[in-house]
Amino acid sequence: MGTMKNTVFLALFAILILGCSNDDVSPTQIIGNWKLMEAKFYSPEGESSTDYSNSNIIYNFKANGTLVVSGEEHPGYTDGTYEYFFGNDFLGGETDPKVLLVKINGSKWTYDLTQGKMTLGKSYVDGPNLIFKRN
Repeated sequence: MGTMKNTVFLALFAILILGCSNDDVSPTQIIGNWKLMEAKFYSPEGESSTDYSNSNIIYNFKANGTLVVSGEEHPGYTDGTYEYFFGNDFLGGETDPKVLLVKINGSKWTYDLTQGKMTLGKSYVDGPNLIFKRN
């Protein structure tokens, strides 16, 4: 009887684990106001960064696919309204695997959300990585 319970438990546990995936991303997790905290730059000479934590640069991702950028000058987008897409798409060509990204006016940014910090990245094409916190 104990072996049967263990088998059932292991089967249910395996189904639970296999049913969970990093691909299960809520499209609402990007929605809201995000404050730019830092921009990181990468070059053959090394890595550098600019601190924007004392600036009031806000990226407001709206549920209707509109991004409103406001604040001072920075290496991302100027003040204005842009269209965006958030989800899995090809970063390179169609033979590459799909990755989670944000497309702003057709420009692709890699996406990561770790410990409440969102990173939009262009380092794959020698551009900046922008680091935000929810505002």
